[in-house]
Amino acid sequence: MNFKQLEAFYWLSQIQNYRKTAERLSLTQPAVSARIRGLEEHLGKTLIDRDAPDFRLTDQGVEVAEFALNFLNLQEAMTARLQDKKKRRVSIGLAGMATITWGPILRERLATQHPDLLLDVYSGSDLQLAKFVEAGTLDIAFTASGDRVARPGFAVIYDVGWVARPDVIAGQTLPMTPETLRDLPLVLYPKSSPLFNPVAEYVDEMSTRAAPRHYGNSLATICEMVRLGYGASALALSALDGDIAAGHLVEIPVTEDIAPLNVACTYANRARRKQVATVMEMAHQVAQEWCTAHQRYSSFADLG
Repeated sequence: MNFKQLEAFYWLSQIQNYRKTAERLSLTQPAVSARIRGLEEHLGKTLIDRDAPDFRLTDQGVEVAEFALNFLNLQEAMTARLQDKKKRRVSIGLAGMATITWGPILRERLATQHPDLLLDVYSGSDLQLAKFVEAGTLDIAFTASGDRVARPGFAVIYDVGWVARPDVIAGQTLPMTPETLRDLPLVLYPKSSPLFNPVAEYVDEMSTRAAPRHYGNSLATICEMVRLGYGASALALSALDGDIAAGHLVEIPVTEDIAPLNVACTYANRARRKQVATVMEMAHQVAQEWCTAHQRYSSFADLG
């Protein structure tokens, strides 16, 4: 398996036409077909359903297309890094909550005070960011799981609670117990998320009536699903602070609290100490400022 095969397969999965894919890659159509066949032979899997009336990927093909996209992103990031002769570009991975809370302030502050420093932000789940770290794509990563980086260290602690649109819990007795929460339609994180384990028991159908279980693949998607009334969800409440304050959503009183979400630096590239130190110092400052201004559902912990 090689990069050219993955590249050809990714673009074919998007364009769904061999001729147009060949034009996109400046190849002949037989060359594209050969690369796809070579990839299938290497993996020992059929990636394209050739018996379907229209272009269609097999289940394995859909999975490989997702991996191929990750490879393309990593290749692009690597190329940009190697071409950055002045080493001004710093790549930072941020868990979803950091991305939408103190992350924007960090980006703006660095742009103002260190205009020579280019900050690339990768936002994703802890699992996704871990893969980027392993691939050498990131210089810094702030996640909710993993070993914390030693000094200077800090953590932003986000309160986690159940939240829903008012009509979703209409008529329910409050505070709600785990048993009554289980009767609600729920919006859940993927199993790879740190926020899945605390609510895993609610996925099981152990109640008198079955209820829908919906899944979102990102914080933004889950928040929007809650706003649209898909169900209740256990979230870091700062993500929906404005909706709760406006009354569009409600924090559900419960009999059993959920542990908070702690986001801290879990990776720092030692080979780029100067650039990393600049970003870390600024991140410490802006995260503390943000927490001071948003104390309802968050707090700041200085780890020394």
